Amino acid sequence: MNKDIIIATLVKRGYGDRNAAIVTDELLKLSEELMPLFENWLSREEKKDFISHGISLVSLQSERGMTYPAALLTMDWIIKEPEKAIQSLKKGTR
Repeated sequence: MNKDIIIATLVKRGYGDRNAAIVTDELLKLSEELMPLFENWLSREEKKDFISHGISLVSLQSERGMTYPAALLTMDWIIKEPEKAIQSLKKGTR
């Protein structure tokens, strides 16, 4: 994936230049199972759901107001460090 294209797409969809560059670096490190979801969103603005440890991308967006890329990054954290990520998410809902 071309980093410049990702940054340009994020900017076009509302991210600031600096944030787009930071988020792009993280999105390029997504888990293998999340990468196709990101690629579909990037090319077609298609948002597919994904569930891990009882948490879904849709719920991260609707209940926490996350953008799709932010929800993907959070889901990636849940996949890679489930205990830490889920505990942090629970703290945020008190």
